[in-house]
Amino acid sequence: MRRIAMLQSFLMITTVLMCTVPSASADEAETVIDDNVTWMGEQEVEGAVRIVNGGHLTIDGTEARMYTGSSIVVESGGELTLNQASIVAKNLPTAIASMGYWDEINMSKFKVPGDGISGTFNVKMQAMEGDSYYGGAAHVAGESININGSSHTFSFADGTGDVWIGLTGYSSGAVTVASITIEFEAGGSSTILGSDLESVNMRGAGEQGFSIEVEGEMTSSNSVVSGGQIVINGAMRADDSDFDRVGPIILGNTGEIELLGESGFYSSLDDHDVRGGPDSAIYWGEDASGSGGLIDRWERRVSDQTIQVDANYVILRIIGIGPQEATQEIFSLDGFASVDSGRERVVEIGYSDGTIWTESATIEVVTYETGWNPESSGIGNYGGGPVALGWTQNTVLDSGTPFIEWESVEIADGSSTKSIGQSMPILAQLANRGTASALLYFTCDVVETGLEANIGGYREVLIDAGESVEVSFGWRSSDVGDATLSCRILTPSQLVEDSAFGGGSMSTGLATWTEPADDDSLPIVPLLTAIVVGIGIAGMTMLRRGASDAIVETEEEDLSYSQDEN
Repeated sequence: MRRIAMLQSFLMITTVLMCTVPSASADEAETVIDDNVTWMGEQEVEGAVRIVNGGHLTIDGTEARMYTGSSIVVESGGELTLNQASIVAKNLPTAIASMGYWDEINMSKFKVPGDGISGTFNVKMQAMEGDSYYGGAAHVAGESININGSSHTFSFADGTGDVWIGLTGYSSGAVTVASITIEFEAGGSSTILGSDLESVNMRGAGEQGFSIEVEGEMTSSNSVVSGGQIVINGAMRADDSDFDRVGPIILGNTGEIELLGESGFYSSLDDHDVRGGPDSAIYWGEDASGSGGLIDRWERRVSDQTIQVDANYVILRIIGIGPQEATQEIFSLDGFASVDSGRERVVEIGYSDGTIWTESATIEVVTYETGWNPESSGIGNYGGGPVALGWTQNTVLDSGTPFIEWESVEIADGSSTKSIGQSMPILAQLANRGTASALLYFTCDVVETGLEANIGGYREVLIDAGESVEVSFGWRSSDVGDATLSCRILTPSQLVEDSAFGGGSMSTGLATWTEPADDDSLPIVPLLTAIVVGIGIAGMTMLRRGASDAIVETEEEDLSYSQDEN
C-alpha cells in the first residue's frame, strides 16, 4: 500500500511539472516553441527551431552553434531575443572575393605576410571549390600576371617582405581566394584562410551555414551572429551587436531593421550589408558601422516593375534608370510596359561613407497614338507630360487621355413621325470628361432590326478636353413602322479595354415612319389628262391657223386675177 501511495504521489508531481514547464516540443528535426523558453547553456542546433505565435525564445549569455542547413524561424507573433549571446555557424564561410573593379584605387587586394620570411618563398593561391581563375589577372608590384585554373603559384625572392596582390576577373567577374599556402625555401608551409587575410575592397565568399527567418520580432543586445543568413519580413532591432559574414541581411518589402549603438557588419558576402525592398524600413544609427570600403551600408531594390497604359504599342522613354542613370525605351503589350525588362535593379544606395544616392527616374511619352489622335489630327500624344517613376510595383499612366460620354440623342423638332423618303432631324450631344482632345466617329443602328441606319455615313466629331459638342444629322428610313435609333461611338482598336476612353451608345425615343400622304405628291392621272388636253388644244390651234392662212392666200390670188382682166 505504501509503494502504491508513493507511486501515485510521483505521478501527481510529474503531471504538475509537465503543466508548468515552458513548452519546447520536438517533432523529428523541428523544435516548436510556443511559450517562454530560455537557453542559458551552450546549444547545438540541428534542423529547425520554430517560434510560433505566442512563443518567445531567449538566448541568454551563451552560444548556439548551428549545423549546416539548420534554421531558426520566427513566425508572426513570435519573438527571438539575444542577450550577450552568440549564434555561430559550425562551418563558417572562409573565402574572400574581389569586387570587380580594375582601377588602382578600387582594385581588390590582399596582403601576403612576407615580412620576416628568410629566403625565397612561394605562395599558392587557391580558388573556392567550383571556381576558376580563367580570364583573370593578378597584379603584383605594377606587373599584370595572367592566371588560370583553380590555383596559381607566385614566387618571391629573399627579402621581399609583405606583398599586396591585386585581383581582377574576366570583365567585372569576381576572383575568389579560399586560402593561400606559403611554402618556405627551408621547407614547411603555412596556410591562411581567405577570411583571415588582410584585404582591401574584398568581400566575404562561401556558403552561409544556417538561416534566421523573422516574420515576428528579433532583438539582439551585445550579441554576435556569425556565418548565417538573416531574412526579415517582420522587425529586427540590434543594439551593440555584430554581424560577421552575415550580410546582406535581406529585408522583405514589409521588413524593418534598426541598428543602434555600436552595431557593426564585417565581411558581408555582397557589396552591401543590408538589402531592402521599396517599402522596407531601414534605420542606421549614427554610431553603427558597415563592412566599409566598397561594401555599401544598404541597397534598395525593385524588380518586375511595370508601367500601365490604356493602349498597345505605346513607346515610352525612361530616363535615369539605376545607379548609372541610364536611358531606355520600352513599349506596351496588353497595356503593360516592363521597366528594364523586369530585372531587379537598385533604386537607393546608402554608401559606406554615409552619403545616400536615390534614383530619380522619369517617364516620357515617345509615341502614344490611337484612332482618336492620329498624327494628322494635330492633337499630339496621349499620356501627358513627364511623370516620375517611383518604386511602386505598377505605375499607371492615365493622365492626358480623353474620356467621351453621350449626354443625349433625341429627335430634334419634337415630331417623331415622318413619311419614308423624308429626313428626320436628330440632335446628339457628346462630352469629353478627360484631359486630352479626341477626333472620333460614331454610327447608328436601327434597334428593331439591328441594321445600320441611314444617317449619311459615319459622323466625325472633334471634342476638346472638358468640352461638350452638339451634332445634328438626318435619319432616313425606307421601312414603314415604328423604329428606334441607337448611336454608338467607335473606339480605337489599340485600346486594351474598349471602354478605357469612354464611348458606349445611346438611343432616341420611338420614331414612326409612314407611307407618303396624297397631298404630299403630284396626282399622276390628272397630270396626264392635262398634258393630253394641252396637246389637243395646241393641235387645233395650229390647224385653225393653217386654214386661215389658206383663205387669205386664195383671196389675194383672186384679187390679182381680176385686176389682170381689167
